[in-house]
Amino acid sequence: MKTLVIHPQDITTKMLSPIYENKKDWTIINYNISNSKLINLIKEHDRIVMMGHGTPYGLLGYNKYVIDSSFVQYLREKKECVHIWCNADEFVKKYNLKGFTTGMIISEQQEANFCHVNATLEDVNNSNTLFAESIKNSIDLSSEEMCKKVITNYNTNNNSNVINFNKERIYHF
Repeated sequence: MKTLVIHPQDITTKMLSPIYENKKDWTIINYNISNSKLINLIKEHDRIVMMGHGTPYGLLGYNKYVIDSSFVQYLREKKECVHIWCNADEFVKKYNLKGFTTGMIISEQQEANFCHVNATLEDVNNSNTLFAESIKNSIDLSSEEMCKKVITNYNTNNNSNVINFNKERIYHF
């Protein structure tokens, strides 16, 4: 399966890079690219993995939406996609897309405060590491199986408020 990863370079989401760092046969886009080139890459690949910061309107990067409604027709053609950004679930539901998806997940201390989740910076950093590890260990599965495995393996032995919050916002559509 040809996999394309779209992960706009951002120091605050660098913790997600271990998900794909040893995938030599995957195409990694972590730089600013034109929409037309990105559309062509999406067309050429079977599975699209999108990760970083975002909103219900799409994936952000380079002071713009890297993925937004203009890409939906191409993403719908894919059997499965992986959508890892805050409120990706709203984007996925709105456009009837398929795949592993996150809702509002906490990846920064400010987000924990905003969501009224009591957490230290260490809690957030630990959660980020474990989240990325859970994704990495399940990324080659179907999105439905990936969802189940991530929820199961995302540090069930820890009573972390951040992890508990995030686990409730991991979906398969």
